[in-house]
Parts: sequence; structure tokens; C-alpha cells
Amino acid sequence: MITNRAQWLVLLGVAGSVVGTLTNKGLLAHSSLAVLAWIFVEWLLFRWRVEMQLRHLRCIRTVNGSTNESGTLWTGRRVKISVEVIPERRVRFPFIRLRDWQPENLKIDPADQPGLLEHNDWPNEIDASISGEASVEITYTARAIGAGQLEFRGVSVCVFDLQGLFIARRFIKARQKFRVLPTSGAVDATAPTVKRVNALPPPGIHRLQRAGMGSELLELREYVPGDPPKAIAWKVSARRDQLMTREYESEVPVRTTMFVDCSFGTKHGEFGKRPLDQIVRLAGSIARSAMSVRDPVGLVTCDDATAQHMASGAGDRHFFQMLDRLSENSISTSPPPVHFTQELIDEVWRVCEELHPELLNPTINHVPFFWFNVSSGSTFAWLRKLRRTPIWACVSMLNLIRRSKRHERFRRTRLAAVFTELYSLPADQPQNLVFDNARMAEVCQRFLIDAGYGWTWPVVDRRGNELHDWHGKFEVLSDALTRVVARSHDHELFVLLVDLLDHPDPPGRLADAIRLARARHHRVVVICPCPDDCRPGSLTIGDLDSKQNLTRLLSQAERARRISSAEKLQRSLRRLGVPVAFASDGRAAQLVLAEAELARNGRTSRVGSR
Repeated sequence: MITNRAQWLVLLGVAGSVVGTLTNKGLLAHSSLAVLAWIFVEWLLFRWRVEMQLRHLRCIRTVNGSTNESGTLWTGRRVKISVEVIPERRVRFPFIRLRDWQPENLKIDPADQPGLLEHNDWPNEIDASISGEASVEITYTARAIGAGQLEFRGVSVCVFDLQGLFIARRFIKARQKFRVLPTSGAVDATAPTVKRVNALPPPGIHRLQRAGMGSELLELREYVPGDPPKAIAWKVSARRDQLMTREYESEVPVRTTMFVDCSFGTKHGEFGKRPLDQIVRLAGSIARSAMSVRDPVGLVTCDDATAQHMASGAGDRHFFQMLDRLSENSISTSPPPVHFTQELIDEVWRVCEELHPELLNPTINHVPFFWFNVSSGSTFAWLRKLRRTPIWACVSMLNLIRRSKRHERFRRTRLAAVFTELYSLPADQPQNLVFDNARMAEVCQRFLIDAGYGWTWPVVDRRGNELHDWHGKFEVLSDALTRVVARSHDHELFVLLVDLLDHPDPPGRLADAIRLARARHHRVVVICPCPDDCRPGSLTIGDLDSKQNLTRLLSQAERARRISSAEKLQRSLRRLGVPVAFASDGRAAQLVLAEAELARNGRTSRVGSR
């Protein structure tokens, strides 16, 4: 709570009083003691404001004109947020800084509010003074960048005194949860839609150039015994002097089933740049394009262990139910066990300072029975009380070691106490968390996921072995595809939106399931998420330069590895007669529409990816 300015003033005051006493200089001694008394009075006044008046502040957040605790948002669309901090009684804060907690899934766009950024680097932050019952309002505009869930937790409050001697951080809770649905884009059709009559056809009716009981004439042929009399073309038969039979096109829907990969590996990365974000955005566009021509669309979401089926359907209600299912599967859950790293502790400490500053106070929350831990030990209670006074500033000036074992042990002790309070752990768990790295890493990643953070470094390393479970993913996906093929009819379209870029070998059992679907005259399309600059053929010789620094060379090597993996995957799946596209290409949805047109016309020609 004491700033560096106050520490130096306390140090100078103590030194002046000691020197004045020893040298019999009364003016120096009295002046120094007066400075110390003034600092002590300011400290008492500051503590009274923090402990007694800060509790009377509450905040009301308005999101797009609504103050409800839950709602629905869309990715990429503007969200207008207004936070009003209202005192419930008369208070006085000469200088206070308020900042609305920004979830990682929310991005503030500087282009939407250039006027705010001229005077403030953070549009969701404001410096103000509160006197009486006057309220303070923060207004800014942001965008949700990833499907899933977005949670506002509250407002971070930082209180200062007028002289800048003391500082206190608190957090005012105001929770609101919103479901973020993926925004589907319009896709240009690769072939014109044939309109047979001057009216919109019934749902699910398309031209399939095979004999059936439709209304569009397919061909005329000679009469064969057993043909129904109503199929005889009497006028043509009279002209040709022999019986002729009409054959009509079969009017059937082109059913599309999407298999969406929601495994652990697809949720790694920043929101908006995760592989799952590309998959979900493309799945919504494909579903919207198929339903626009009244084709039924089904959905199968697969992870490393289970698969969830959603029956085929059409209409706006089914479309929004599908988006809701995709959004539900986009929420970050607990990843596999990860390794304990110092970067993980630093990230958790930074988030905990913002969300739970009061729990980091050793006088409120501490781990007992820790010797030689001045900040948290119960044996040195008198030192903890001394730390609450300005006199402790003199002692803290002597400990300036940046990274030490004592400092890291102090952090782990504080975090262990915080986790015990948040998750109601047993009494012996704080001791175990301090010394058990595996257990500490597990609780740390749980805390970050609950705080709304994605699977980024240092939580999960994408190149680590714990990220992908290829065997489980292929087992679940192959079983789901086989079951859908067993219940399907001829000429259906299966779209596999699967992350296969980092898989070292060609898919084994998944290839067998694809062969089964192709043998039943179905169309299969594989779409793989991929960074924008890692598509096949996007690497040139001039991109690699030995004069670049090590970081640049490592980045280029990783890009070359991804491009090589993409080309290898494309070759292996083309042998099965399956076109492959990449989500970052922009023409993946058009490839799906082209395959749907082939299934609609009953053709078997092959369409490759571009």
C-alpha cells in the first residue's frame, strides 16, 4: 500500500530524527518527527477511506442497452458497454482509478473510439474523483473475437491519496455472462440455381438426374412391360407408332452432415486465432448456404472421447440451435495435465492481482505453520502487524532481490491460500500446493480457465505431447462417420472439419471410414484449419534468408514445417478421391457447394481443392 515516495519520506524522517537526536539538533529532530506524524495521519485517513467507504461503491454494467446478467452476442460485431459506478452513501475519494475488467475474448478496437485514445490508452479505464453521491460512468466499444462464452467479472478499483503516498487495489464484483455465437458469412454459389417453375420449390427438392417420380422430364425411352400406364407418353407414341415411356427426375434433398472437431488441440491459442474459431466460422457459413436452398443440415461434434449428434433439419430455428451447439462446444474446458513453469505462476499472479487483490493480503489470507516466511508465517504475527504501518517501509527497502527462492516461495504460498479460499480445498491442501508442482500446475490452469483465458502459453504448449490425442480423436470421428453412413441414403454430403495439420502419419482408421462413405456413393470433403500463411504452395525460396535473426529463422522453419504437413495431408487424402481445403483459403465453402452440386446432379466427377 505504501509507494516508493512514502518509503523515501519515512526513511528520511527516521534518519533525520536519529541524526537530530544524536547531534542535539532539535529543529531537525522535531521536523523529522513532524513529517513522520503527518505520514501516519495520512495513512490513517487513507485506511479509513479504503476500509469504510470503498465498500459502499457498486457498479451497474449495460451491454447493448441491457443490464441483464446473461444474453447473446455475435463474433465480430460491435458491443457498446457502459459501466456506472454508484456510491450507495456519501463518500469522498480525491483520486480514484476505475477500470472495467476486460475478458480475453473481448477486443477493444481503437478505430471505433479515436477520441478516447487521445487522452487515455485504455478506453475502459478512467481517472476520476468521487465526492458525495455523484456517480462515474465508463463507456467504450468492443468486439467479441471468438465463439464460446464471454464473462464480465467486475471493475478494478485503484485508490490513491492526493500526495501519492499510498495506494490500494480492490475489485468490485459485477458478473454478467454472455453466449457468443459465431457469425456466418455469405458464400457465393459456384453454379447457378435452376428454377423450374415460377414459384419457390418445396423444401428439399433439387434436380437429381436419375429416374424417379419428380416433375421434371429426364428422358423418353421405349415402353418396357411393367411400366405404369400413367408414365406412357401417348402423343409421342402416336407420332412414332410405338409406345414410349416418360422418365422423370427424382426429387430428393441433398443432406449435408458436418463433423466438427472440438478436441483439445483445436482450442489452443488466442481467441479469434484458434483452429476451432476457423472451424466454427466456416461451419456456420456452410450451414447458412445449404439452408438457403432448403437443404437439411446435420451436425456431429467430436472431441477426444465422445461425439454428440444433432439431427438434420432446416429453417431458422434449426440454424440457431446449431450455432448454439457450436458455441457451447467452443468454451474452453480443462486441458490435459501440463508442466509446472515459472511463466505459469507469473501469469496466474498477474490475473490474481486484478481479480482478487484482497485475497493476496497476508493479513487476511495466509498459510499457517510456515517458518522463515515473514509475510505469511503465524509465528511472526508481530512483524505482520508492523508491516501494516509506514515504519515497515524502512525494512522493506533492504530487501531488493528481484528473483530469489524466498520470493518465489512467497508467491506460491500466497497463491495456495487464494486457491484454498476460492475452491474450498481441504485444510492440508495449501501445504501440498506449495511443494507439489503437478498439483499446483493443475489448479493454476483451472484458475486461468475460470478467469476466461484461452489455452495459450504458458498454460499449454502446442508442440507438447499433451495437446493432441490422435488415437482418441480418430476413434471417435471414425465411429461417428460410420454410424452416419449406415443410416444415410445415397448421394449425401459429409463435411469433415478436422484439425489434421500436426498429425505425423496419414489417418488410418479414418481413411477406412472415408472409403466406406465413398463406396456408398456419398461425397466427402475434408477442411483443415490452418494459419493464413501456411497453405500449400505459399512458401517461396526467397522467404528463407540466412541473414535473419534466430527468432525469425525459427518462425520461418515452423512455417515451412506446417506447409510441408499441409501438402502431405493433401496428397494422402486425394488418393482416396476426397478434396481437401484449408479454412484460411476463403474458397473452402465454395468447394463444399461445388460438391453439393455434384451430389445434386448425380455426377461422379472429381473436384480438387485449390
